[in-house]
Amino acid sequence: MKNLKLLLAFLLISLTTISQDAFFSNFDKSFNLVNPSSIGMSNDINLTIAHRSQWMSIVKPFSTSQFEGFYPIKKANSNKKIATIGLSFVNERLGEAGSIINNQFAATGAYTFSFNNFNNLSTAVKVGYFNGTTDLSNVSTGSQFINGYYDPTSNLGESVNNPVLNGLEISPSATWFSNDSSGSNKYYVGVTAFNVNQSTPMRIAITGGGNINFGEFGISPKSLVMIQGGQTHVVLGSDFIYDLAKESDKKAALGVGGFYRLNDAAIMSLKYLSNIMDIGLTYDLTTSSIADPLNTKTGSFELFVNYKIQQAEKIKSYNLFIEVFDKDTKQPIEASANFFNTSSGVKGNLFEDLSKSTVALNQKDEYEIIIQKDKYNPDTIVVVHASNDDQSKKVFLSKTIRMFDFELEVLDKETNEPVQVNISLVDQNTGQQEDLGNTDKLLTELESGKKHTISLNAEGYENTVLELRYDKYGTLSKTMYVSKTKPEIIATNLKLSVLDEVTKKPIESTVMSINLTDPANQQNSLIALNSFPPENYPLEIGNKFEILVTKEGYFNQKIKIDANEQKDLEKVILLSPIEVGKSIIVEDLLFKTGKNTLDERSFRILDQLVDFLNQNSTIQIELAGHTDSDGSDVFNQKLSEGRAQSAVNYLSSKGIGKNRLVAKGYGEAQPLAPNTSAEGKAKNRRVELKIIGK
Repeated sequence: MKNLKLLLAFLLISLTTISQDAFFSNFDKSFNLVNPSSIGMSNDINLTIAHRSQWMSIVKPFSTSQFEGFYPIKKANSNKKIATIGLSFVNERLGEAGSIINNQFAATGAYTFSFNNFNNLSTAVKVGYFNGTTDLSNVSTGSQFINGYYDPTSNLGESVNNPVLNGLEISPSATWFSNDSSGSNKYYVGVTAFNVNQSTPMRIAITGGGNINFGEFGISPKSLVMIQGGQTHVVLGSDFIYDLAKESDKKAALGVGGFYRLNDAAIMSLKYLSNIMDIGLTYDLTTSSIADPLNTKTGSFELFVNYKIQQAEKIKSYNLFIEVFDKDTKQPIEASANFFNTSSGVKGNLFEDLSKSTVALNQKDEYEIIIQKDKYNPDTIVVVHASNDDQSKKVFLSKTIRMFDFELEVLDKETNEPVQVNISLVDQNTGQQEDLGNTDKLLTELESGKKHTISLNAEGYENTVLELRYDKYGTLSKTMYVSKTKPEIIATNLKLSVLDEVTKKPIESTVMSINLTDPANQQNSLIALNSFPPENYPLEIGNKFEILVTKEGYFNQKIKIDANEQKDLEKVILLSPIEVGKSIIVEDLLFKTGKNTLDERSFRILDQLVDFLNQNSTIQIELAGHTDSDGSDVFNQKLSEGRAQSAVNYLSSKGIGKNRLVAKGYGEAQPLAPNTSAEGKAKNRRVELKIIGK
């Protein structure tokens, strides 16, 4: 006779099971019962059948049967997965007498986020319906034994009903997993909240595992932690795998596993794993009497078959080692790299230091690998359907080239009208020549810091050359004037050298020529820009010239040349470095006799002084006025002050800051020569420039 209390105990276990779901020792093969989001980890269509018989000594052992499958949805004509859907059915039969039956139907939808070729996040929602029933028709009680004989038709003597339990389940889930370059799983961690819509305590399931290979051998550790209503269920262990195929594109392996369910059972497993089918047998040896109501210690058997209808192609990989060098020095340098898989559209970072890393690339994919380093121009390696062999690449990066825009307008010197000329460019560093076309306006890009020679040639016009060097970014605009061809002019040839006054070494400078004879042509004519002046510069006979030499950090210097005969002249100009306290005379600065009014001929001299102050934008100067001894001391003092102030006012009107300018008058107090002759008095009537700050 079976006691009704035992039945009710089984019923309690059954109802608890309904709230907690069924359980399998091979929990990694039961996605909907433990981790619904795990279906997003595979690209195969999977079908799984599993059966578990628990406590075998019972006449009718507790049994759990399961059928589940999932299907990856992929883009048309592509191996890229869009989402995964899964279906499952679970049946439990509990108890010898009561025939307690639990059924669960569930559907799961999962979406996988791929952050790069290796790291992914699968999210899922499981929606299920469960139904639990109990048939008490086989129950017998003591009331049915009459006069020592069992009468199954007699009254049970207790009032019992056949209970029914059903409801809807909603369970969100997420799994983070990482794959290697071949697509095989390296590790995963998942969490699921079961029955979030139920009034019963929510069940939290945490799973984790991975695969570690050592050639033909491997280990697959797995873990499961379930928490519900203050109760904790923990399973820990690992499968030990031996590869039978020994080929990367095939799979045939044997697995032997050992697991332990805390305070409940020791679990032993035997598995066969292949590309199309996994088969496993598990035996649970009960270690707790609580887990076995009858204290039979006979344990439980479990069998599963996992069939893969379709398997995504596993792509072989190869290792790429990249070495990076400076293009000029040929020395190795550290650089970083990003990749773009043009086949899959996946982008990502490969590594920060190419000198210490290699990367595994899929053989059937195409890649663009961008090598980059600060202050260097990036370079791109294109890898197309790589071979089976590992590869190495050498990349040479060039330093960033600084460029500027050069605008040139060509005008007729006499008419000021545009003139179309043939323009050629010579890189003085490399000697490379480039034809820039026939035009009157040129816009081109030149490298900063390099010396260039611009040549202009046109029929009926003299050849014109511009030496050019620009050390900045942005735009440099120039106007060049070309003169019509004239009969040969007899000229004086000037050979000019510019030296540092202190070191006596040649220095680069800007040299300007001014024709003093022709008032209409007294504009600065460029001889050389930021270059050593050319030799044998022709100066037309019959004219007087002023040669002005300037350089940042130095006082302007000029010489006058009277080209009165055909000959070669050699001149050396010493440029004096700018130093605080140092003075120079501002030559040819003229005033109206006895007045502080500037003569118009002085404007050109003061304009040169404006250019000097702009070129040396940080210096502060004092302009000191001096007179001869003619007139009274008071008059001469006032006159010297007024002339110095007139010069300062002119500079200020041209944009020179007043904070950089000081005007002082010294009258006749500081003569350079005796005032006994006209020549001496002329020397004493002067304006001096003194550096008072840098």
